[in-house]
Amino acid sequence: MKQVFKLLILPLIIILLTSCQSNGKQGEKGSLYSEPLSYQDSIFYINEGTRLAKQMYAGILMHLNKALDEQGPYEAVKYCNHKALPLTDSLSKHYGIKAKRTSLKLRNPQNAPDSLEKQVLQMYAQTLSKKPMILKTKEGVRFFTPIYVAELCLTCHGVPNQDIPDVTLIALKQLYPNDQAKNYELYDIRGVWSILFPPHYKPINNPTTNP
Repeated sequence: MKQVFKLLILPLIIILLTSCQSNGKQGEKGSLYSEPLSYQDSIFYINEGTRLAKQMYAGILMHLNKALDEQGPYEAVKYCNHKALPLTDSLSKHYGIKAKRTSLKLRNPQNAPDSLEKQVLQMYAQTLSKKPMILKTKEGVRFFTPIYVAELCLTCHGVPNQDIPDVTLIALKQLYPNDQAKNYELYDIRGVWSILFPPHYKPINNPTTNP
């Protein structure tokens, strides 16, 4: 139990220290603050956030692979451009949460991090931590977990002309003229899943994956 508690609290300590150094006195505008969570609530939100992030990623990946297999890489990039955000919003509504994928190196500017997400992303970039983390805010409990570059991701997020084929590069240039989300290597941290659990959140299973 002590080891689990350390895994939960250590990332929080790191990010609070980083915030105090960069923003001054804790509690000022822009600094991080977490209200206390019980041990049971901490475990619940870590597990629930991890579960939902995996399910949402699986849903996006399923549709992306379908577009890739049936229509090729150009149409797969178009799918991400037109459908990934609406799908995430739809899943968020289904689960009763607010979820997004965000990064310090953006492809879609609509995924830009808010001030808290930016500090969390900086913490992950500095520490290379693989652990999810939670913060309790006035809006509810916020959950974060890193997104890693898998082998399939390199097709769109790897090194141009090495991992990313020409047809994909053409689509990326057309649809994302200010794209920053390239030149990653396998297992790099590309960003985070950010999930807001509102007060009085109640778990809802995905009927397609949890009958």
